[in-house]
Amino acid sequence: MPEGPFPEDSAEAMVSAFITLVTDVDRTPAYRARLERSTGLALPRSAISIMFVLHRHGPLGVKEIADRLGVEQSTASRQIRPLEEHALVRRDVDPRDGRAVLLGLTEAGEEARERVRQLWLRDIATVWRDWDPEERERLGALLTRFRDSYQKLRADRGET
Repeated sequence: MPEGPFPEDSAEAMVSAFITLVTDVDRTPAYRARLERSTGLALPRSAISIMFVLHRHGPLGVKEIADRLGVEQSTASRQIRPLEEHALVRRDVDPRDGRAVLLGLTEAGEEARERVRQLWLRDIATVWRDWDPEERERLGALLTRFRDSYQKLRADRGET
């Protein structure tokens, strides 16, 4: 496997375009306004990411949240604050260590996360409404394969 630079090719351009789309789409003011209308809350992008992490992985400590987001623990703590202010997360004693705290989504947090998810699903449905079912299936399979291969690479390098 090459370690240095390699020639541009269409696969690199496509992956780069997809990653740019995924990371930049919710940075526009218009999209942020749509998210705010869907949840009824002015939540920073990072808070939304935390809600999805907590939904997927269950109650977690601040350090575990930070690790999953790839940020410092102090950054994660700041990003959690708006969720606490809106009562979207709760703090519970960690049953494994009574001195530690686990954060979990409240019912209101789950509802807000689901409204964001529904907004995303509507957007995806709109984007590919003219696609054949086979094209959608193929995209899903290829993205899953790409994710799995990338995770394996990271695990092989000890980066997980």
